[in-house]
Amino acid sequence: MRPLLLGVAGLYTTALAAVAVATGLLLTDGSTPTTAVTLGLLLFTARLLAVHGFPEAAATGLGAACAGQALAILLLLAGRLPGLGLLARPVDAVTAAWGPGAVSALACGAAAGGLLVHTTAVLSRASAHT
Repeated sequence: MRPLLLGVAGLYTTALAAVAVATGLLLTDGSTPTTAVTLGLLLFTARLLAVHGFPEAAATGLGAACAGQALAILLLLAGRLPGLGLLARPVDAVTAAWGPGAVSALACGAAAGGLLVHTTAVLSRASAHT
């Protein structure tokens, strides 16, 4: 079951990347397809878990992605306070190196990776499909 699950996730990610690249060629807003692909994979794995009876794990993964993005915003806001400019440096470095969508892509990618590991562990059991 694990190879099938990982194969389906890989095919979904490939199809999503192709659609995101094709859309990026048509739209010239400067966004990268990486953010859309990581968000799509996160939502796909969360949906798999929720449908097969593990909604708590799905909610935890989605909440972790939201918390990561909120933390980045809070670090930027706290960095504007006098003497706390050091807090904003990690987020500034990530956005300077990889663009404005990098924080979202990192948060969603980390959560999607964690959910994919949990999904392969939980849904590969025979008891998950009763």
